Amino acid sequence: AYFDHAAVSPLPARTAQRIADFLDQATHQGDVRWPEWSAQSERTRDSAARLLGCDRSEIALVQNTTHGIGLIAEGLPWQSGDNVVVPNNEFPSNLVPWRSLARLGVELRMVPVNPGGVVTARDLEPFIDRRTRLVSISWVGFSSGYRCCLSEILDLVHSHHSLLFLDAIQGLGAFPLDVKKFPVDFAAADGHKWMLSPEGAGLLYIRKQHLDLLQPLNVGWNSLASAGFDPKSVELKSTAARYEGGSINMMGTLGLGCSIDLLLELGCNQENNLVTESILENVGELDRQLTSEGFIVERPESVPRRSGIIGIRMETAKGQDEPFYQRARKHLLKQNVVVSVRGGRLRVSTHAYNNREDCQRLLDALLSFHESSRSQL
Repeated sequence: AYFDHAAVSPLPARTAQRIADFLDQATHQGDVRWPEWSAQSERTRDSAARLLGCDRSEIALVQNTTHGIGLIAEGLPWQSGDNVVVPNNEFPSNLVPWRSLARLGVELRMVPVNPGGVVTARDLEPFIDRRTRLVSISWVGFSSGYRCCLSEILDLVHSHHSLLFLDAIQGLGAFPLDVKKFPVDFAAADGHKWMLSPEGAGLLYIRKQHLDLLQPLNVGWNSLASAGFDPKSVELKSTAARYEGGSINMMGTLGLGCSIDLLLELGCNQENNLVTESILENVGELDRQLTSEGFIVERPESVPRRSGIIGIRMETAKGQDEPFYQRARKHLLKQNVVVSVRGGRLRVSTHAYNNREDCQRLLDALLSFHESSRSQL
């Protein structure tokens, strides 16, 4: 019973088969199949564009979320005195690149966030002024599971003529994100969580109007507009692909495209879809089962703010007892139930394919650990 999609997901069978096929081709034929692989990687770009409702020219295939954030952080034309606004509960990938801009005289403004992880436009507003160049937030909190209200935050940020960067890794694949309806300026996500893909392959979205705003970084042969390897070529691609630089993680990119296509077949990019409905149904089922047995379930009160992530606490733990929950995680692993520990609690992250049997296995494993813990008191 796998409940750790907010960390690393298992691969769908078709994705595993595509990777196996690639390995076989690469082992026995070398680069003879490279043109085919390259064409398939471009289809991954098409699939990523469908996922976000954008043009393929706005998608760069990147190594991971951190890579995407770094390209924006280092590529914007900063001026001394500019500031960046970031909630203080962000995953380090969405803090470190902005903090490093201090060398350019850019101020990092950290917004205090309550223990529930709630981040609203009202929380952000006091920290935004005329020198705020960019606000960077996670769509879904990696620990809290809080899914922010994008429409309100976008209205606030754009009313100050600032840019919005969205770390989308904990939501993309589980919830629809249409960048025409929610016009974020930049977004990045690795595929290895909710997009059910291999690690080391992700996407970066750059709104078309900002492509020429950024200083080209990570440029190389694959950034050039002309095909081939002419050392005299100087003109860069006019699309986000100019930031890909050199050879991509071909195996991971092919796997990413395969998994995205599966999710698209299930309608994950549509406003009302079975992927999102199933995830939220699982969250509701876990909430009911666990609460009825006396466990403390932490998730956003408002359903539109929920994600596939919930937290579980036990009365037998004292405070932020990380070792206690690590012992609980090890106990669950022995029962073949997979969760993580984040923020001094068990973090359970459910995808659409989890079912009531999985939920029951999680509950049974927690009850057996709870009973053993009580007996030791």
